[in-house]
Amino acid sequence: MGKAAAIALARKGFRVIIHGRDPLKTQQAAEEIKAKTGNNLVEYICMDITEIAGMKNLAYAIKQKTDVIHSLILSTGVILPSYEVTVDGLEKGFAIQYLSRFAITQLLIEELQRGNAKIVQVGATVIKNAKIHFDNLALKDEFTMIKAMAQEMFANHLFTQEFAKRYPENKMVMNMFHVGIVKTEIARNTNIILRIGLAIIGKSPQAASHNMVYLASDEEVNFSGYFLPKPGKHLIKEKIQYDPSVSSKLWDLSMELIYK
Repeated sequence: MGKAAAIALARKGFRVIIHGRDPLKTQQAAEEIKAKTGNNLVEYICMDITEIAGMKNLAYAIKQKTDVIHSLILSTGVILPSYEVTVDGLEKGFAIQYLSRFAITQLLIEELQRGNAKIVQVGATVIKNAKIHFDNLALKDEFTMIKAMAQEMFANHLFTQEFAKRYPENKMVMNMFHVGIVKTEIARNTNIILRIGLAIIGKSPQAASHNMVYLASDEEVNFSGYFLPKPGKHLIKEKIQYDPSVSSKLWDLSMELIYK
């Protein structure tokens, strides 16, 4: 998904910086983007963002490359069937799929403000009965894959809602879209049945990235705090409206986590 969006944005003339986990694969992706678009303004950074220290290092590396950001796509994602805890004491999926997004946005807020940035969250609909487990954020002794995924996605919806509230002038905006079912490696840690199912019915990353590119680059995107629930249909959008006390509490807790 990220590479597909990077290709589309590079074709529009953007200078592109991509992030990946594996140095060789990330370098190859950058070279592929250059080759397919003819745009040589493509760079890459490799960093482990399962740890808060890695999130900070990624933001610092980006700061060394630019002091202005016009578009930021937050597309980190993972599905973990078993319980894993990071060195920071967080459930690993929560760290990767939510907190890394929050941290990068906060740590680059000055660069984003200078660019009147369009910030895009890759997401999905909120799972029924999803909640933020403030009393057990790491889900210790309570972990299930569905419960973790529900918390992570709900957190991103709350983040988008709260961001729009805290930056109401709409010069810098954040929105989220439903990615749908896509043929990516996000399910690589799950059972073979789920992996085969995604391979059969999933859309290509190129087809699924339509709303991502739209939210990141289209001049008509002057709104913030919205969710596009229909994959590929950017004209349909819904204002995200959950309990504001919960989104504010999550924001404050997240700030404590990344700056402790």
